[in-house]
Amino acid sequence: MASENSKLRILVVEDEFLVAAEIVAILEDAGHTVVGPVGSVDTATALLRDGDMPDLAVIDVNLRGRSAAPLARRMNDLGVPFCVCTGYRLSDLRASFGDDVTTLQKPVTPENLLRTIHLIRNG
Repeated sequence: MASENSKLRILVVEDEFLVAAEIVAILEDAGHTVVGPVGSVDTATALLRDGDMPDLAVIDVNLRGRSAAPLARRMNDLGVPFCVCTGYRLSDLRASFGDDVTTLQKPVTPENLLRTIHLIRNG
């Protein structure tokens, strides 16, 4: 994991182009390096399998009609912290993503995204 003062490598997993572009722009403007964006569980899993480990990830809950829960479990297994980006209520996510999942509510704002990254980084 990167130190608190360093910039991070952040994997963005989002299937909606405009949302992904917005998240990437916010992260890059803050000085972070973006891995992706990628739009599917399979592509994100392949990146991780190929050893392209990010410091953390921002993952959309629903990717092309498929739950991102398997990707979240893989991130947990690898020790890569993440947040899920969603328009769903947190109570709807607990069964698939666990009680302690960090969430970023859509629509994404720069303040909320960067605050969430800060919370993930600092535990």
